[in-house]
Amino acid sequence: MSEEKYIETININDYFELQDIIQGRRDYKDFRDRFIYRGINKKSYDLIPSSLRGDNILDYIDSDYKPSFNMKKEDVLKYGLNIENKTPDEEGFYEFKLNKYDQFENGVKLDNEYNLNQFKLVKEMHILFNFIFYSDRYGLKVPISSNIRKQSLNSIVDIPPIWPQEEYFEIISLAQHYDLPTRALDWSYDYKVSLYFAVRNVLYDEFSLETENNDGVLWAFNYTYFRSDNTKNDFKVQFYRPEYYSNPNLNAQNGLFTLVIDHDQECDERPLNEIIINELDNNRRIINNKIVYDIKGLEKFSIQEDEKIFYKFIIPRDIKTEILKELYNEGYSEEQLFPGYKGVTDYIKNKAKLDEIQNLTKYLKDYDSKMF
Repeated sequence: MSEEKYIETININDYFELQDIIQGRRDYKDFRDRFIYRGINKKSYDLIPSSLRGDNILDYIDSDYKPSFNMKKEDVLKYGLNIENKTPDEEGFYEFKLNKYDQFENGVKLDNEYNLNQFKLVKEMHILFNFIFYSDRYGLKVPISSNIRKQSLNSIVDIPPIWPQEEYFEIISLAQHYDLPTRALDWSYDYKVSLYFAVRNVLYDEFSLETENNDGVLWAFNYTYFRSDNTKNDFKVQFYRPEYYSNPNLNAQNGLFTLVIDHDQECDERPLNEIIINELDNNRRIINNKIVYDIKGLEKFSIQEDEKIFYKFIIPRDIKTEILKELYNEGYSEEQLFPGYKGVTDYIKNKAKLDEIQNLTKYLKDYDSKMF
């Protein structure tokens, strides 16, 4: 089934059009109670968590990080490794070390997909444990179980059969919020919060109206079909709302997270929208002449004819300044979304820059009108 069955792309002309659509005033149902939102400042970016996005994770790993890796003899020979001075373990595995670039000591790069997925998980857990260790060391509150604490203190990377496990959700959410690469994607119940993140790059020095990729995207995801109160819910995508009381930023941004659950180092790197659509297509049934989705871990459901699972609002780069100004006027600015002194100083600086950009834009428009 085509993507259009589940996703509608809408090109936005101005802030008020977007507001009308989401609030149900332009031939759409009110989005606000059924959808969660994610803002992306460049339209080429997919709904892929940061730990699986290119080589992003390597920026957080020291160059001398070289964990051990066990292989059977046939794989050792395949990679041209020397086993003359090595003794296999009881199961016949030889131990070698890999650097963070997936290379062995002889410079040959690991290419086995299963083992690469396993090594990605090892690296991901390594930096998460570093986050736990150093946060705890410097007296910051770390929301972890005794089992996770033990592993982080002993630098043990015990690869679980399912990742991420529920006991990691809270610490992953915290680490993700502070830009550590994780398996979580952050969303908000409030579309204006997410819209802020889709347009704020207009303030960046490298932002250019000449670059088409600077168009933003506001994703709206009808997550109500995929939530479950079942404690044994084993649907591939899980939703997690972190503890707001312990983090004022998360509270201010009204956030929650999606996590794609992998089994046996599966490491699903597809965008979230592709994963959801695949689950829908593979579990589509016709019951009493009606399309019903029977997905393991969820209650059976049907999608109403006038609804989509995802809406993808394209935000043209040339209206980002206008939108950010409207958001500022409504209180969606740094001092509100990032409570504290840093948020206040960022707002003062960014508001001045936004005013400067608006004045320059107005001057150029007036100049063009006089010339032509």
